[in-house]
Amino acid sequence: PVQWALAALLKGTEGVREQIRARTRDNLAFLQTAVRESAMQVLPVEGGWYATVRAPHTRSEEEWILHLLDRGVWCQPGHFFDFEAEPYLVLSLLTEPATFREGVSRIVSS
Repeated sequence: PVQWALAALLKGTEGVREQIRARTRDNLAFLQTAVRESAMQVLPVEGGWYATVRAPHTRSEEEWILHLLDRGVWCQPGHFFDFEAEPYLVLSLLTEPATFREGVSRIVSS
């Protein structure tokens, strides 16, 4: 039954998929603009809804994460994604835009 219904199920997700595409695209564009004049670098995004930021080596990855948590910013360390070097910060592009922009602003000003 699911195979017969698959076409209708997928068709019903078009609106949500477009909302996700728009949000991730807009958040990524904001992130790339925000880090342009900083010592941070956004790695190329090949798909998905995460962006990886290479932070300056002024702190260890753990120190970056703890510092950002103290500033109210939640992100994941690169070692969760098997990055061998550090520091990398992994951000969700699905985050509500106003919250994402505030978090990125706090990251860039750190």
